[in-house]
Amino acid sequence: MKRKLFVISVDSLFFDDVQWLTDCPNLYGIYRRGSVIQKMLSTYPAMTYVAHSTMMTGCHEEMHGIYHNEKVEVGVKHPAWHWYRRELGTQTIFDAAKKGGYSISVINWPVTGADPSIDYLIPEIWSDNPEGDSRPRFMAVCSEGMDQLYDKYSHMLRWKYQPELDDFGVACLKDIIRDHEPDVIMLHLSYLDHARHNYGGFAPEAKHALLECDRKIGGLMDILREKGLLEQYNFCVMGDHGHLPIKQVFNPNILLVSEGLIELDDEGRVKDYECYIHSAGLSAHVVLKNPGNEAVRHRVEHLLDSWVDTESYGCEQIFNKQQMKGLHLAGPFDYVIEGRLGTSFGNSCTGQLICPIDNSDYKLSVSAHGHLPIKGPQPIFFAAGPDIRENVVVERGNLIDEAPTYAAILGVEMPWAQGAAMTEILKHANGGNEM
Repeated sequence: MKRKLFVISVDSLFFDDVQWLTDCPNLYGIYRRGSVIQKMLSTYPAMTYVAHSTMMTGCHEEMHGIYHNEKVEVGVKHPAWHWYRRELGTQTIFDAAKKGGYSISVINWPVTGADPSIDYLIPEIWSDNPEGDSRPRFMAVCSEGMDQLYDKYSHMLRWKYQPELDDFGVACLKDIIRDHEPDVIMLHLSYLDHARHNYGGFAPEAKHALLECDRKIGGLMDILREKGLLEQYNFCVMGDHGHLPIKQVFNPNILLVSEGLIELDDEGRVKDYECYIHSAGLSAHVVLKNPGNEAVRHRVEHLLDSWVDTESYGCEQIFNKQQMKGLHLAGPFDYVIEGRLGTSFGNSCTGQLICPIDNSDYKLSVSAHGHLPIKGPQPIFFAAGPDIRENVVVERGNLIDEAPTYAAILGVEMPWAQGAAMTEILKHANGGNEM
C-alpha cells in the first residue's frame, strides 16, 4: 500500500514558537501527538531558497548549487531569483517519489519551476514588475492544467505580497486535493516570514501570521477529513531558517567606489568593476571580476580586514573560498562577509554608507536572516502520522536529513543524498518499506 505524505514548510518557524503553538489547534495537534526535532541546523546563508533546496534534495549547497534566493547580477537593483528546477545540480525527493509511482502536488515551493516530476505544480514565482501580469510567468512553470486554477484564483494575488500569495496557493491546493487526491503534498507558507521581516521576530503581527497559517492548514485538513483521507497522511511541519533584529544597513559598495574598484556611469549605475558585493541579508558575497588578478585580490583582502576592524561597519568576520567549503557554501563569489548582530548589508553604490533599516527589501528590514545558521533562533521540525513514532523528542537535527526522511516514509531511494533519514522518529527503520 502506498504511504501518504503532507509536508508543510512554515517559513521562519522557530523552536521558540512553541509558546504560540498552543493557540494553533491544527499545528499543535501535530506537535503534541508526534515526534519533535527541537532545533534543525539551517544552511549558510540561512535563506529560504538555499534552505528549501537542501530540504528537497538532501544535499548541501555545493551539490545542489543554490547559494542565495537571488542570482549574483552585478549592479542590478532587483536580481533574478532562482525560480527553476533546472537550476538545481542534483535530483530531489520529487524525482524519487515519482519513480516510486506516487502522485505529487507541490505548491509555492521554491526552485521548482517547470519540474517534470511534479504532477500538480504551482511554484513560488511572480512577475518582475509589481504592476505587471504574472500569468505568462506562471504558465511557463506550472504543470499541465494549472492554468484553470490560476484563472480561477489569481484575483487573490497582489504580486508577491502576503498573505495573498499563501491565500492563492492554498485555494489552488484545496481544488487539487478535491479533484486528484495526490499521495505526496508539499506546501510552502511564507506569511510568518513576511510578518517577521516587517514587524520583528516576536511581534504580535508575527503571532497573527502564524495563526493565519494554522487556519489555512485546518482548511486543508477539513477537505482530507471529508474525503476520509486525513488519518492516512504523515504530516511533517518545519521551519527553514532563523531571524535576527536589524538596526542598521551597511553599503560596502560605496567604499569600493571610493577605492576605484567600482566605476559608475553618470546616472550612478555600475559601468565596470573589479570587485562587487551582493547582499545576502546578514552576510554578503564578495565577487571579483578577475579572480586571478592577485594585485586586486590583495587590495580587496586588505579592505575586508580593515572593515572588520571598523566596528561601526558591523562586519564580524571574512570567509575565503577554503573556509566556505567548511560551511558547504559554493557560488560565483570569492569571499563572504558575516555581519555582526544588528547589521544587514545593502547593495547600493551611492548614498549613505550606513543607513536606517528599510522594509521595502526583505534583506534590509526590521528583522532579517542570511546569517550563519548557528546564530539566533533555530528552525523546528515536528511530525505525526501512521508511520511516525509518538512522543519522541530529539534536541538537534539538520535540514539535510529531511528529504531522506521523506524517502524513508515513502519507501523510495535517494542514493544521491548527503543526508540520512531521521530514523529515531520513524516507526520502521526502513519507513515505507515495512508493511
